[in-house]
Amino acid sequence: MELNVALQESKIIISWKDTGADFYRVFTKHGQDFCECAKIFDNTSIRLSLVPCGENECFVQAVKDGIVIDESKKHKFKTDVLDIICKKDDDDVKFFYSKYEGAQGYRLYKNEAETGFNGCKNSDREFITIKSSSEMEFKVKAFVKNDDGTRKFLASSPVVTCDRNYFRSASIYKSYNYNSFLSWDFKGDADGFLIYTTNSDNPVFETTDGLCHYLRLDDYKSSVKFIIKAFINTLNGRMIVAESEPVSLKVRRYEKPLVSLIIPAYNAQDYIVRSIDSALASDFADLEIIIVNDGSTDNTQKIIDWYEKNYPNVVSIQKENGGVADARNTGIKAAKGEYIAFLDNDDLIRPDMISSLYKSISKNNCDVAIAPLYRIVDKGYTIHCNLPFNVDVPYDINKYLEIMYTPGYYNCAIWNKLYKASIVKAHPLGILKYEDVSWTPCILSYTENFCFLKTPFYEWDRKTRPETFGDVLSKMPENELFENRKQAMLFFVKNGNPKKIDYLRTIAKRRLMRYAKNSTSHELYEELIEKIDSGKL
Repeated sequence: MELNVALQESKIIISWKDTGADFYRVFTKHGQDFCECAKIFDNTSIRLSLVPCGENECFVQAVKDGIVIDESKKHKFKTDVLDIICKKDDDDVKFFYSKYEGAQGYRLYKNEAETGFNGCKNSDREFITIKSSSEMEFKVKAFVKNDDGTRKFLASSPVVTCDRNYFRSASIYKSYNYNSFLSWDFKGDADGFLIYTTNSDNPVFETTDGLCHYLRLDDYKSSVKFIIKAFINTLNGRMIVAESEPVSLKVRRYEKPLVSLIIPAYNAQDYIVRSIDSALASDFADLEIIIVNDGSTDNTQKIIDWYEKNYPNVVSIQKENGGVADARNTGIKAAKGEYIAFLDNDDLIRPDMISSLYKSISKNNCDVAIAPLYRIVDKGYTIHCNLPFNVDVPYDINKYLEIMYTPGYYNCAIWNKLYKASIVKAHPLGILKYEDVSWTPCILSYTENFCFLKTPFYEWDRKTRPETFGDVLSKMPENELFENRKQAMLFFVKNGNPKKIDYLRTIAKRRLMRYAKNSTSHELYEELIEKIDSGKL
């Protein structure tokens, strides 16, 4: 079993290949001895914080049925950056930092507005405590004293703020079939979460997914209260860095539909509950959730009916099967909100997605608000649609159209955006394959401006349901695949804003050139590019 050890800023990432074990034991060196620092049950990697600076070693054991079935070689690694963890405790803030062998002390620096970083407190212990509740920046340096009493600095930490690790919100609502679900919004840096009931000393659930924000609570009484604790992994085990207030079942607030979230659904009984729950966990009170059942033949409608009965902001629409674009258009017609967003029936949104996009689009008086998204696979989370724009300021839409489908900005997702409803209603989706690829450039061409946020809010989940309709499309015969792609490109070239035709043609050419690279019919793509470029199509 081979190990890979990487330094990520001031953290250590240890990863290995899955051997089919029940769990993995991770060992690191303490002095002359190796000690177990973690057991990993649902992953093949671990991130370690507060690793002492200098030389170190680690290895991993694979355990199945209580027997070690494989063991890696010992892997040496070295760190020369102080790691730092910030933990708030009432009015106190504690800064924990990694040990530097031979250091005589550690000095905390505070970033003053006019003079920059200035030393404010020393310690020879493993942490420094100060009284603070501001968003001021801090860092720690390890030092030894010179003969003349001055300090010689050995290493420095990255910069952190006091408000780095905290729970912005936590909530429990009713879920399908009168179970319940727990949702939380954690701001900071966690390796996982532990869930406790208020009368339990041991967690009832734990996850090593530091981005997790949702948990079904089956078979718990409505009176039970829960506490969520965020932890990081260290050589000495887990360290709790934040704890939520006790949370119990509450009633979903709803007054009027300012934003309509449209969920097309087809034979989604195995996963749609999770998606609807994530929408109901939104901290935006005035959210209308429109679920369009596109002719499902399983129990999808039964699930939707339950939510419509129990939540006044859930709207159920049934229709004959016509495809995801037709389902979205049906939802668009029914939408009452001033703004529209989309969620697929196997994905999730984070609790603050709608509120964050709404706040930005309102403040900046824009037609569309955009944010990055997470793509989730077995290996974890990757960020897509991270655009090169400043945060929360208005931009002319041409700035986005200029980079669309350039390297690094290929994704043309429909779901990571909040749109002005009047524009969407005037320009519905085409009933095509590749409906998002065909519609997104089209609708954006009719907007005047946009704003961008750097935080990923949408979770495009390829782990729960690995094969999507896009995968089905990619398995089509080459000539059929080309025709579907052609129709998608022609849709936005022909139906997009005529004032933006040069941008739309460029976007189509970029996309077709990318398709051509992986196609045996590249001459068909080249011919189509030439026709689009010349305006013959």
